[in-house]
Amino acid sequence: MIETDRIQEMAEHEEHLVETREFRIFGPPGTGKTTNLSRQIGRAAARYGAHQVLVTSFSRAAAAELTARDLPIPGQMVGTLHSHCWHALGGPKIAEANVNEWNRDHPDLAITPVKRQGAKLEGEENVEDDPENTKQGDAALQRLSRYRGARKERKLWPRTVLEFDALWSEYKRENGLLDFTDLIEVALREVALAPHAPSVIFADEAQDLNALQLALIRKWGQRAEYFIVAGDDDQTIYSFTGATPDAFLDPEVPADHRIILKQSYRVPRAVHAFAERLIHTVSRRQVKEYVPRDEEGAVARSLDTCRRPEHIVADIARSLESGKDVMLLAACAYMLQPVIRALRSEGVPFHNPYRRSNGSWNPLHIGKPGSAASRIVALVGGHPASGQGYRPWTMDDVVQWAEWLAAKSVLRHSVKSKLKTMGTLEEATIEKLNAVFESGALDALADAWDGGCAALVEWWQKRLPFEVGQRVQFPVDIAKKRGPQALARKPQVIVGTIHSVKGGQADTVYVFPDLSQAGDLEYRSTGLPKDSVIRLFYVAATRARERLVICESVGDARIWL
Repeated sequence: MIETDRIQEMAEHEEHLVETREFRIFGPPGTGKTTNLSRQIGRAAARYGAHQVLVTSFSRAAAAELTARDLPIPGQMVGTLHSHCWHALGGPKIAEANVNEWNRDHPDLAITPVKRQGAKLEGEENVEDDPENTKQGDAALQRLSRYRGARKERKLWPRTVLEFDALWSEYKRENGLLDFTDLIEVALREVALAPHAPSVIFADEAQDLNALQLALIRKWGQRAEYFIVAGDDDQTIYSFTGATPDAFLDPEVPADHRIILKQSYRVPRAVHAFAERLIHTVSRRQVKEYVPRDEEGAVARSLDTCRRPEHIVADIARSLESGKDVMLLAACAYMLQPVIRALRSEGVPFHNPYRRSNGSWNPLHIGKPGSAASRIVALVGGHPASGQGYRPWTMDDVVQWAEWLAAKSVLRHSVKSKLKTMGTLEEATIEKLNAVFESGALDALADAWDGGCAALVEWWQKRLPFEVGQRVQFPVDIAKKRGPQALARKPQVIVGTIHSVKGGQADTVYVFPDLSQAGDLEYRSTGLPKDSVIRLFYVAATRARERLVICESVGDARIWL
């Protein structure tokens, strides 16, 4: 193995590039792969020029994380592989974004338009957090994409996949469309050089790329001075898109082209030992030295299940009091619904910063103007007991929390329609408030003010239309139980599938070992299918900075941890 800072030095000597121009960086959990890659990118830009370095990744999240490192290269040189292909092919119309006619003609195989799933037209394939809950057409397209991405011979495709492919291909031809897999296939066939003809190419999160995508990276890389693929075969968890450790590990590269980052800055000793025992049960992996951070940490067990998480929620409340953050992880989204209900019932704020488009995991929209949380913060922010740095209400504040109020017996005649034009930074004097509220409502507001923040919130909720009052119950409960300041802070609890939090971390991580029916079948098999389940839970375990808690399963469909 070699030190990463020597890559450029070696690449400048042609004898190191006789067999391959590929260098491979392995970054186990918490070893600072992104930091290392950023440094490598900076060195390449200094040597070859900012416009001569192309950076690509599996996901927008990975690309965004690299971009946030203030890389010394232009923005157009950083993006997902699909995005680079889309631009290289002249911005073709994407089939997954244009499925209205398909859905009309094939209602039994309806496909969700990518914009509704949060995917970006400029090139990212949708990655489903819970692939078992997709529509029938989504599942069929995903299966077809998996076979194409794995570069399996058509004669090995199941009949159902071939039949769907015939229908889908005809639809694309008739409408002049390319799907996400077409972007890669056409670029592999027709685009000889990577966009902008770079001297150096970096591919991040390469273990999540399938065989087709890696073939394109390697084709483009052989026309560059050198290229680096960075990832970790132990964290290959997107098997449903066709990604496999073999695609990342093959072909072999010389030992002096393999770089392993060994020091974890996240995973403590106890969690590291647990995770190492787990990952060493897979059938194939790159052997690598991997060292925990110098803290003992802990691995604990809980008798709670994803259906009965009451004790977990009580434990979480204690963690929050000590300033710790917490992650709750499951293999599938539906397994998290009882947990979400319990958190809501106890008024515990939660979110998923890695999947902001998922409303079930991000009900508060903290910091978003117009959200219920923001309106409550505006309501109580003018009270001395709010704990947010008291300042008198401005008319902007009043407009924000009054906008949802029912007009009858609360707002003066015709004020409702004028509210949006009334907001200013001027102080909300009693005269101004009297012009907005009926006298009885204003008297009740004054009484609520004397009662404190909780009374203010209760006054507000009681005067909302019924359906709105029901919808804001969660942030209202948080304000009452944990204080309004809890609505102004980033939640300390993260809820999501294991797929959704890859790259994230928390002080304490709770893992539910339950598997779906399909996942259980994979786990009971051998080789790659079973390995994919093991790798998924290895990723879950290595999110923990201090404590890993393994929960009990609901039934026998589980991984034994």
